[in-house]
Parts: sequence; structure tokens; C-alpha cells
Amino acid sequence: MKTACKFYGGDWCGLFVVDLELKLWSPYWWYNDSVEDKTTSLLHELESADFLYRWVRAFRANEPMIVLDAESVKKDYPDEYDLYQRLGINSVLAVPVRPRPSALIAVRNMTRYQSQTSMLRLLAYVLLVAYNEQKTLDRLQLAVAPENIKSSKDVYISLFGELKIYTANGVLKESVFNSPRISRLLTYLLISHKAALTPYEIEQTIWPGDSANFAKNLKNLIYRLRQLFMLISDEQLIQSSAVGYQFNPNLNIMTDCQRFDSYMQAAAKASSIMTKVELLKGAIDLYSGKVLASADGEHWLIQFATQYHLAYIGAVNELLKQLDSLRAYDLLNQYAMKSLTIAPENTRGYYWLIRSLKAQGMDELASNEYHLAKQHLTTDEYSELLTSLANNQE
Repeated sequence: MKTACKFYGGDWCGLFVVDLELKLWSPYWWYNDSVEDKTTSLLHELESADFLYRWVRAFRANEPMIVLDAESVKKDYPDEYDLYQRLGINSVLAVPVRPRPSALIAVRNMTRYQSQTSMLRLLAYVLLVAYNEQKTLDRLQLAVAPENIKSSKDVYISLFGELKIYTANGVLKESVFNSPRISRLLTYLLISHKAALTPYEIEQTIWPGDSANFAKNLKNLIYRLRQLFMLISDEQLIQSSAVGYQFNPNLNIMTDCQRFDSYMQAAAKASSIMTKVELLKGAIDLYSGKVLASADGEHWLIQFATQYHLAYIGAVNELLKQLDSLRAYDLLNQYAMKSLTIAPENTRGYYWLIRSLKAQGMDELASNEYHLAKQHLTTDEYSELLTSLANNQE
């Protein structure tokens, strides 16, 4: 980009990533010929293309955009002119970068070769290669091989505990979103069971009272999510429609909640104890904490999260009961201890664990569990636990 600046006699050159559907664009790489780089202070993180009609038209047609004198657009395109003023643009030359990503490269305030695009198109090709190489490196850092991913169209989303999105190319964790709103938006779209949701529905359900610029802020969230999802898929995860926003219907999306339900339904119909035990283990192994634990207690999520937390406790208690009947104490101890780190309020978890430890003559460990139970349970619950153990009540 420095070479392009020198060639055109410009003072700035940069690559912008563009989302035509959302009409948003953002700077990705740039070179500033000035001593002080004001790029991040002049440009917003996400810029709107709503009023850049000529730019959008040229981009769609894969044609260059040439503005030799910013003053010439002042009368007919005042919003475009205001942008030029904010960014210190007297003249600008830009060409699209295709096919992927959707981007453009622009040079500002050229002093020569102002209408010649060949150099910029050559640079566009070089940047395209460099951009895709960088994305490949980013993908390698995220690479995993989830067992339930069979094709490039499969997407597996884990909601229990930390939100994670898996594809054939890797995994995106909630921690890389850099915005808790993205994980909340994704979760609400998943649990709403609607084909599409309007911005108004999303606002009123998740962020009531946050109406100031909500549609714009929501569009920015979708844009950020799309850029992140590009690291692990060539598809868009969320699309806009006439109604609002929806998951891409061309993707096969599965969640751990759905798998949990399938295991539980099969366990309820199992004809043998061993089959039931394996199915219960399958469900329990999926559960690593409440649905979107980072949003625990938020009004829109409470009912859904509580439903699965109670189902998890029920599954654990049934598994521990079956393992006790099989005298599989080591496995019982393992599942009981792990479950109590997730649901320390489960009285029956302590019951089965203490009973198992006593059956193995591990009285000291059993005593430790009594102590932990007393810390986590209410007085009434602890008294009920002592009574059940004393009477050996199942």
C-alpha cells in the first residue's frame, strides 16, 4: 500500500471490507503517509454505506470509483460530500477486490495518474492473496474436528456453559466475540424457534428500553458476527430478510440442547439398564453449565435455562441411581462429583455420592462430602439429606 501511495502521489491507501447486504464497511489494512496516523480517529469502526449510492453501484458492477474533485459532489450528493470532509478527502480512487472477500482498495488525494486504475488493480490482487493467507492462518488457530460435523454445511452450536460455534473448519468461542451482545443475539435466535425475528422483537425481548439507534446497533452486531464466522465458514450464518434476521436456511444447524433432548427421550424409552445408563451419560456429558452462563439470570433466558438445568439434575439423579444398582461405584463417584461442581444445590447428588463412598469404606471422603453439602444446601435440605442417609431411603 505504501507503493500505491508513492505511485499515485497520495497520502493514504487502505483496504476496506464491505458487506453490501448490511451496507456496512470497515477498514482492515492501511498505510498513512503522514507523520501522525489519524485513521482510527477519523473512521468509525463500522461505516454506513446507506448514502453512498454511487459507490455501491460501482462496487456491484465491479467498476472503479473515481472522484477527482470532492467539491464536485457537494450539490448532488451532500451526504457523500460530508463524508469526504470528515475524512479529509479531496480526491479518491478505488477499485473492488473480488471474489472473496467483498472489499475495496482506495487511495486518497492523488496528485498524479488520477484516473489510471491498473496499479491499484494489481495491488488489489496482491492484497487479496495476503488477506486470504491471513484468514487461513486464523482458521488454523481455530481448527478442530468436532465429531458431529460431516460437511461444510453443518454447524454445531453449543449453548451449555460458554457459547461455541463449530464448523468443519474450526470453532468460534464466545470469548473471541469481544461483545456479549453477539452471544445473546445468537442464543435468542436459536431458542425463539421462529423463522425470522424483527429488530423490534429482538429489542423488546433482550434489550427493552434500548431503543436509541437500536436498528443501527443491531446491524453492526450482525456485521461483526459475519466477519468472525468467515474464519470458519464460507457461508453466512445469519441473513437478513423482508421480516428481519434469520439463520441461513442452507445450513444444517444443530445445538447441544437438541442433542440433550434426543438422549433424554431415548433414555426414557430404553428397555435395558445398560442402554439407559449409556444414553443418560451421553446427555450429561453435553451439559457443562447453564445455557449461556454469561447471561445467567437475565429475564429473557431464565425459563429456557432453568428448564435444561432441572432436566440435567434429573438425568444425573437417575444415572446415579442406576449406577448404584449396578454397584458401579467408581463411575458413580466420578459423575456425582462432576455434577456437584455444576449443580451444588442437588441434594440427591450428595446422597448418592456419600452412600457410594460409605459402601466402599471411604468414610473420610464421605465426611468431606457431608461438610460440602452443609455449605451448599439450606438447613431444611441438609436435614432431609441426613434423614435419607440414616434411613437408606432412595
